[in-house]
This record gives sequence, C-alpha cells and structure tokens, in this order.
Amino acid sequence: MAENIFPNLENEALVAAMNAIRESETPETQSAFVQEAVKAKYFAPVDVLDENGTPLEGTGKMEIPKNAKFNFKLVTNNKGEQYFPLFTDINEFQKWNKSEQIKAIVVVFPQMASLVSKKADVTNGFVINPMTQNLIFTKELLDNILKHAQQAAAKAQAVQNSEGGEPQKLTYMFGKPVNIPDSVMNSIKKNVAKNPEVNSAYFIMMKQGEQEHYMFVLDIDADEEKCKKIADSLCQTAKLFLTKFPVVVASLKSTLGASAPKVTEPFYTKE
Repeated sequence: MAENIFPNLENEALVAAMNAIRESETPETQSAFVQEAVKAKYFAPVDVLDENGTPLEGTGKMEIPKNAKFNFKLVTNNKGEQYFPLFTDINEFQKWNKSEQIKAIVVVFPQMASLVSKKADVTNGFVINPMTQNLIFTKELLDNILKHAQQAAAKAQAVQNSEGGEPQKLTYMFGKPVNIPDSVMNSIKKNVAKNPEVNSAYFIMMKQGEQEHYMFVLDIDADEEKCKKIADSLCQTAKLFLTKFPVVVASLKSTLGASAPKVTEPFYTKE
C-alpha cells in the first residue's frame, strides 16, 4: 500500500492553520498560516527522468539515479493560470493522483519558491492541497516572503557583527542534521560539484552556546579569494532550502571544521 511507502510529513500544525484561515481570514490566521507553510515539507508530483531525458518507470519506493532530473507537474485553474501542486500528506496527494501512476518527491518551501522564480514564464506560483483547502502562494507573495526572510537574516548578521564588549567564551557541540530531504541535499551537492577545487564536503550541526547552525565543511584547495566565493555561493544555495537555522561554511583545516570527520561521512567526494 502507498501509505507504507510514503513518509509521514507531520504537517498537522500547517493543516490546522489552513483550516483556520478558511473559517476566518484575519491577519492573525494569515500570519499563522504563512509561518507554518514556510517551515513545512510537502509532496510534489513529478516525472522522474534519467540523464538522457527518458522517463523512469516503476512503482513504490524508487532508487533515484545520481543524474536524474525532475519535471514538476502543473495544475491549471479556470482562468488558465498554472500552479505547482503541493500536498501536506499522502491522503491529499492520493485525492489528486487517483490513477496512482504519478510519482512524488519531498520538497521544502524555499525550494519551491526558488523554482517558481525560475519558471516565472510558465507558472503563477504554487497551490497547497488543491483538492481541499486550495490555498495559493502567488509569485508576488513568494517574492515578498523571500525578500523579508533575506532582510531578517541580513539584520541579524549586522547585529551580530556590531556587538561590542569582551567576546564570550562559548562551548561548541557538533552532531548530524536530521530530517533533511534527499532532494535538498542533491541540490546542494550539485552546487558543490561545480567547483573542482573542492575535494570533499561535510554537512553537520553546530551548537554555539544556545544558537544552532547548519554547518558545511569543505576540504578545498584554493586561494583565500576563491574559497570565499565558493563558500558564499554554497551559503546562498543552502539558505534557499535550509531555513530552520543559520547556515555557515568552514574549512576542514579550521578549528571548527576539523570536527566534521568525527561526526559524519562527507556527503560529497570529488570523483
């Protein structure tokens, strides 16, 4: 049965917020809905293609090839507008996928917002649970959400950089990230693989005092300027998908980065 194949995305709080906004649309219910939607995971229907563009056949849980491509499905409303459909759980997906022939992958909000921006010529945004709540995020709304998120991150960084006084002695703790979709890591891995200077890359959690960070650690052979460009590019890509904690990048040769091999295996190794 499909219920045994697909993971539980645990979107109960999002569904409750969606039902609340349909019953009474107020600034409070709108804010609660957006907050839950931004941090949620979804099922997105796709065609899975191999590196030659040939659709991959099969049912159940599939092993996705390294160079696979995804064509995200679209739905069209009565105005002719097209949206990417997203589903909060397997039951909602099955209401739409009645033939049970369409495949799905797990995605996160920033990933789909970025896709909408890239596909602005063919889509008007995305819609969550089109068969029931049918709540839409338009391109304009998504652009506004991403803009505010970037401004908030920049403001937090500016406050951190401007703090004076004696530096506090902080204890650092490291561990493995959890509940990160494979689709997210594949996108980040592609970003890293574009840089031949990177020999390997690790992904760990770092707790600095009370603040947790996603930390990427790079074994890299490059001058300081090139290292910074690669790190900045990786940070920008990762921030689109990883929104729960701040994202930082460190060298494997640094004091912090040296802890990565003790925590986990590299998610990328240059071939």
